[in-house]
Amino acid sequence: MASTQVHTYPATGGGARGIREGLTDIVADLFADDVPLLASSRKVGVSNRFVEWQADSLASASKAGIKEGADISYAAVPQRTRHGNYTQIRLRNWDVTFSTLASNIAGIRDEVARQVMKAMATLANDYEKIFQWTGNTAAGATGTARTAKGLSKAITTNVVSKAGVSTFLQESHVSRALKLCWDQGGNPRVLYCSGHSKRQISDTFSARTGFSFNINQGARTMISNINKYEGAFGTLDIVPDRFIKPEKIHIVTPELIRIAVFRDIAQYKGAPTASSVKGWVEAEMSLIWGNQKGHAKISGVKTSGTVS
Repeated sequence: MASTQVHTYPATGGGARGIREGLTDIVADLFADDVPLLASSRKVGVSNRFVEWQADSLASASKAGIKEGADISYAAVPQRTRHGNYTQIRLRNWDVTFSTLASNIAGIRDEVARQVMKAMATLANDYEKIFQWTGNTAAGATGTARTAKGLSKAITTNVVSKAGVSTFLQESHVSRALKLCWDQGGNPRVLYCSGHSKRQISDTFSARTGFSFNINQGARTMISNINKYEGAFGTLDIVPDRFIKPEKIHIVTPELIRIAVFRDIAQYKGAPTASSVKGWVEAEMSLIWGNQKGHAKISGVKTSGTVS
């Protein structure tokens, strides 16, 4: 029997009785915009697209005695070495039509302002990935972009390689990397890793400290968060980074690292070539890693599967 009621179900062959959509003003943002290396490193202004600095070291220690009254023999001392990295340009743009601006959009008061915010957050993500991940630096040319070298390529001396070996990050890998760095005179204090390696450290490492472990009997919840690792050669802050190459671990001496800012993040207005509001944010920066012997790298670790 056909219903005589006025209900919300569509009539046969008709629509939904003109009921408005149930779209709320809630916008569920999922912005992975935490950039620990970029955020924690000191920023320095530079005046050239090629950033240069010097690295120095001490002569090896000696246990030889000097006889009384001996003539002084002048030995060669280690010379400062010169290093450089090109700046890299990145930009993120937007193009919002006038009709969009005139529309009543759920949850958004100002569409252009929102696009600016998203562009700036994405630009920061870009630089985090560049400084953790990228390869060799290059000068570029008229039709080719300049590129900056990241930590993954810059660290060449203190390397623990697991290439070709299907194994998760292990405590012994970190200990070996720290020993290599310590032998060179480094004093690393931060370990950057992927989310999978962070789980591996939290679940399996024994020399962990500075962690919270809370059991709430009433709510039957447990909180466990390992944020430090205390090994034989010092204590490391364990920092997960979404933009590090997943199979890499970077162990750094943070005071050696600087972000070279040639052009800071700035907003620009695009030319009015259509009935829309155009614009972009742009920056030009590079990475200064100081003396790469003060850092260490673990490469080739397993990045998926059950943590064990």
